[in-house]
Amino acid sequence: LMGQTELALRKPRSIDDYQTLLASNVEEYQRLARMIDNMLFLARAEKPDAVLHREPIALHDAVAQLCDYFEGMAEERGITLLNETDGTLVADPQLLRRALANLIANALRYGNADSPVRIKSKITANQAEISVANTGEPINPEHLPRLFDRFYRCNPARSQPGDSGGLGLASVRSIMQMHGGSVHVHSDSAETLFTLHFPVRD
Repeated sequence: LMGQTELALRKPRSIDDYQTLLASNVEEYQRLARMIDNMLFLARAEKPDAVLHREPIALHDAVAQLCDYFEGMAEERGITLLNETDGTLVADPQLLRRALANLIANALRYGNADSPVRIKSKITANQAEISVANTGEPINPEHLPRLFDRFYRCNPARSQPGDSGGLGLASVRSIMQMHGGSVHVHSDSAETLFTLHFPVRD
């Protein structure tokens, strides 16, 4: 940002040049803002006294709101968001939304165009599962153990506008740890599947 701006200020330029520079800078500022937000969230989540505001959540309704939010992004790539969730989960609504939003955004970025993204749930006596699945290029097995590490990228060249700066999946793992749960990923030629595992609470 500094280099581009300093270069632009060295001599007078056209309005179009300045507008191009400002548009590029805004995109980078947005990326930095997302990264800072995720870093602050991770710092708060690691505090021993981090507080969860648990309440019953109707999963189908909560996921429907996220599908509405991501509808424009999905339509751009011809992707259909399929809400196949039901049941009730006791969790922190804002944190659940943050975790699912990260997973849905990733599925939309890296899933095949003109394909579905499925959000499913399964609730048993001991555990509640919420999964997000997409079809697309599988994640190499060598990357899977580090996928939830901070700033880790399978391929830095695949960084896209709107991404989380390598902190989105780390945030998901922290959210699940705060709930006493976990997150797992499976990826093969058929699909990439992220699953959130919550312990069931009354």
